[in-house]
Amino acid sequence: MNKPASQDTETLLQRLEKLERDNQELRARLSDQGILSEATAVRHEALGREHARNMSSANARIETLEDSRSSLQASEKRLRESETRARASEKQLRQIADNLPALIAYVDAGQRYRFNNKAYTTWFGRTPESLYGLSLWEAVGDKTYERVRPYIDAVLNGERAGHEWWAQFPTGLRFIRSEYIPDRRDDGSIAGFYVLAADLTESKRSQAALAESEARLRLAIDAGRMAIWETDIATDTIHSSPELNRLLGFEPGISPTSAEIRSRYAPGGREKIRQAAAEALARGDCHAETELEIIWPDGSQRWLLLRAELKDIENGKPGRTVGVALDITDRKRAEEHQQLLINELNHRVKNTLSTVQSIAIQSLRNARTAEEARDAVEGRLFALSRAHDVLTRENWDGAYLREVVQQAIAPFQNHGGERFKVSGPDIRLPPRIALAIAMAIQELGTNAVKYGALSNAKGCIAITWTILEEAGVPHLRMEWTETDGPTVATPKQRGFGTRLIERSLAQELNGSVEIDFAPKGVVCTINAPLTDD
Repeated sequence: MNKPASQDTETLLQRLEKLERDNQELRARLSDQGILSEATAVRHEALGREHARNMSSANARIETLEDSRSSLQASEKRLRESETRARASEKQLRQIADNLPALIAYVDAGQRYRFNNKAYTTWFGRTPESLYGLSLWEAVGDKTYERVRPYIDAVLNGERAGHEWWAQFPTGLRFIRSEYIPDRRDDGSIAGFYVLAADLTESKRSQAALAESEARLRLAIDAGRMAIWETDIATDTIHSSPELNRLLGFEPGISPTSAEIRSRYAPGGREKIRQAAAEALARGDCHAETELEIIWPDGSQRWLLLRAELKDIENGKPGRTVGVALDITDRKRAEEHQQLLINELNHRVKNTLSTVQSIAIQSLRNARTAEEARDAVEGRLFALSRAHDVLTRENWDGAYLREVVQQAIAPFQNHGGERFKVSGPDIRLPPRIALAIAMAIQELGTNAVKYGALSNAKGCIAITWTILEEAGVPHLRMEWTETDGPTVATPKQRGFGTRLIERSLAQELNGSVEIDFAPKGVVCTINAPLTDD
């Protein structure tokens, strides 16, 4: 750039020097001759002025050329400095791009790579240099290119495009998020586009694992009908899952306040929760558990099991609590029922022992022989045992009358075949009444075998019952009627069996038992209220 300017200056200077020499020679010759005409003097003066002008113009041109050369030298220096900075910047950019985990590339409008960072070596197994100038379809293959082609077309039309997808690379299957950013010239035309691709494989798999874990947790929580809740002590706010509304008796879809939630607590509930937390902290534990009684708006009683983790503990006080709530109403009722049954069983055992003692004493007292006493005791104890079997199968929650009757008459079915006719609604009896009726049938059956309808070959016994209302209370009316047996005579003295039925069992039934020794056959009528009292 500077070489032509330097040659012009040298040439001009040489010409100026030659003119100066010629002028000096001319002046010398004129001076030697001594003869100058006025016209010649004027001419020479004009030539001098012209020479001066030429010299001034030449000097101006020289200065201009010198300024141009200086400017060109400064520009060249700035250009070299800019190129140095550009190379340093490009090197820095390359270092940054090569150390990023994402793919970075620049593709021209002809869809050929013009820049690729080092990540391409890892992802594609190809160096950035080998990709330079290569077309997209050659680099990624036709199948992948067709998959991304709509986004390439969009970015070449000036639209920013992006997508997420599972892509197959030589190193394996990856979940990629790709961004295509257009590169616009000053006139708005598209020079190419930038490619940014991030590998989200691990993140995607972590998200999938987390989603699967959350799904399992949600399944477990839903299966357990549990509610999740979190309490912020400072703001006195409670955040919970929708399941808590069901547990507390709120309508679905609403968000009850802390005060509304606590309004469901039975008296003393809040103090019970605080006490459970204080006891946990006192033993150095951050987990607390307690049972909380809940009263629904309809007055029904429910029970919740609360398990909580105490968080942000400062100065012995938690800042937050996170936990679950589980409905244990059925369990609590089962426990209460179990305790009731235990108490009932204890009572039954005491009564049974008293009954056994009475059976043994009276049977031995009234028996004429040891064998007769043994048979009497065994028969009565077997009847008691069979009734107990029925109640045990029902967890001592009661028994159905038809089963009690069938079990009680089973030992007598061998005396002449099927000679019992049983009819009546199949009602459920409290344990107390079931035992009393079983004992009554045992005594009546024993008496029928000895003296009544079962002592011959054709006698029959009808056992019938019905339910009657008396003073608003359901009563069981049951009859034992013997027919076709020997003629019955009223005994002169009531035996133990009769006394057991009419007195002890009547008292146990809290009702009445009447035995009529009619000539055609014994008739026993039982009337008992069907209550648990």
